[in-house]
Amino acid sequence: MAYIGKQPSTKFSAAAKVDTFTGDGSTVAFDLANTVPAGGENGLQIYVNNVRQKPGASNAYTLGNDGSGDLKRITFTEAPEASAEIYVITTYEATNIKNVPDGTITNEKIVDGAIDNAAVSPSAAIADTKLATISTSGKVATSAISQPGSPGVYLDGTGSWSAIDTSQQDTNAFNIGLLGFKMAVNEGLTVFNLVDGVVDEFNDESGTDEAEGSNDLYCGTSDYYINSTISSGVSSPALSAGFSMTTITEPDTSVAGTNPAQKSATLGTFTVPSGVLSLNLKVWGAGGAASRYGGSGGGGGFSTGCLSVTPGQSFKVLAGEGSISSGATPGFPYAPQVGELTVGGFGGGGNVQGCGGDSAGGGGGLSGIFNPTAVIAADDGSPQTTAPQIYLIAGSGGGGGYGSLHPGSPGGGNLGGDGGTGGGLTGDAGTTGPRAALEQTSANCGSGGGGDQEQGGQGGPSSPKSGQPGGFLYGGTYTEGAPGGNGNVAGGGSGYYGGGSGGDASYRGGGGGSSYIGNPGITCGSTEEGALAVGGGTTDPDYVAGTNEGQAGPVLSSTGEDGYVLLSASAICASATSTTIVSTAFSSTSVPTSARIVVFEENVDTPTLNTDIIASISRDGGTTFTNATLSDSGYVTGSSGQRILTGQATISGQPSGQSMRWKLALANNAVKIHGVSLQWA
Repeated sequence: MAYIGKQPSTKFSAAAKVDTFTGDGSTVAFDLANTVPAGGENGLQIYVNNVRQKPGASNAYTLGNDGSGDLKRITFTEAPEASAEIYVITTYEATNIKNVPDGTITNEKIVDGAIDNAAVSPSAAIADTKLATISTSGKVATSAISQPGSPGVYLDGTGSWSAIDTSQQDTNAFNIGLLGFKMAVNEGLTVFNLVDGVVDEFNDESGTDEAEGSNDLYCGTSDYYINSTISSGVSSPALSAGFSMTTITEPDTSVAGTNPAQKSATLGTFTVPSGVLSLNLKVWGAGGAASRYGGSGGGGGFSTGCLSVTPGQSFKVLAGEGSISSGATPGFPYAPQVGELTVGGFGGGGNVQGCGGDSAGGGGGLSGIFNPTAVIAADDGSPQTTAPQIYLIAGSGGGGGYGSLHPGSPGGGNLGGDGGTGGGLTGDAGTTGPRAALEQTSANCGSGGGGDQEQGGQGGPSSPKSGQPGGFLYGGTYTEGAPGGNGNVAGGGSGYYGGGSGGDASYRGGGGGSSYIGNPGITCGSTEEGALAVGGGTTDPDYVAGTNEGQAGPVLSSTGEDGYVLLSASAICASATSTTIVSTAFSSTSVPTSARIVVFEENVDTPTLNTDIIASISRDGGTTFTNATLSDSGYVTGSSGQRILTGQATISGQPSGQSMRWKLALANNAVKIHGVSLQWA
């Protein structure tokens, strides 16, 4: 630019800076507030008590760097005395503004935002360390980042472009489906919805469309679909498993009980074989013993019913032990055997304690089918057992009452009362002399009453000793402790509720126990009582001779017959069916183009995937289906049971829609389907 006159100066000097200090007699170094220009030692004016000091190491002071490396520390050769006034003036050389010296512009001298994009060189090499603090997407324009040009790569954590790992994509999708299935199981849900999928863990048929499916047999007890004519899918031969107290007829399914001594026994066990889903149950009760010189023992009852079962389910079985009378010396006149015991059957059959060889009869023991957790005691009930643990019971007969019909006695004598017959929902009361039997819980004169569904039979009244009432799973027995009396107490028969024992006098029989068919699982249940010493169910085609009946009296040595238990099933022939299972419709949030299915399947036969089990998926509500190729992904747990079948399908070619359905077509070989998970994207 041309100027008229003298060109303006291009050099400017900054205003001088002033620092003041006060000596303390020991400090020699003092730091200025501002950096002194390089070589500016001679430009300093330093005064101590108004006396100017000469620079130089051999003079008053030197200028050097402070602890931060800045040129602004004055070091005196001798410490100024205490209270000395130190006055420092820093002058600056004129600076040409076109040539700014290095290191003279600090951050504080730059106005925020003054440096824009145009001021930064396009070839500026910005170190990575200068980018370390960028933490939000707003600081970087994504359009400015160099793109690799392929959607199959991404920017990894090292700042490099890497290929997306898709090797675990199927596994992750499967795991999501499996997780959803397990959550549905644990939370007791039938249909568990995911954001882009659904899990149907079968607890009922609410997640499937029965109108669209065909031959889709559902097993409600184990919650699965099966393509078979029967819900187990397994054929089985006819079954007939009989139990006495110590023997069995079907060793493949049964274990016999033991009976080493009277009133001592263990129960048998029965396990449902493969393919059997329903059992026919029959139970005959035990008979009561007769009196040595009097009435007959009552016959046992008969109960029957049907029960739905599952293979592997087990039961405890007790056939019912008949009672026995004592073995005292027979004849008249007889030799008294004080304290002689007539022993009832195991499981609550009433005992008798007589004053001699003229004892009355004991009651028959418990006979029935029980849950494997049931505990049956020898006498006086089973407090550890409750009604839900009982499937079926047949009541047992009561003991015969003592009479005076002694063999060989001159002029004959009187016949004792008969024991009440077991069976029926209410057992018979014992008789007293020639009186007729009655279904009642109250005592029949001095004879014990029969048990029913809520209480045991009443004990026969007598003086000085009355009979003991029956109770839950036991019959009444003799009463100890009262003085006097002859001790000829007829025992009550056991049952669901046992009969009462007769009173302590002649001619009084024990009551019969009641049967039980009230378990909720029992269908077609019925019960039959006998008639006096004849047991119930003796005309049934499966009746076994020599069981179930009471001993007719009088007889010198008496034994009531044991009961019997039979569990049977008809032969089953299973065959695979062609079955279609279709889900209800589920709504997706957008139009999906692909889908993945997880099927929880259990083999009955040996199927071929994608032939015997074909999975397909629809996005248009079931009008169009696309097959998914299934593969075996192993078992849910262990090495058996439910398998995990997985498959995927591209459904973009179907008519556009957001109504999702899955379909399974089963054929040739029977399989069980426990649940299905469907995901889409």
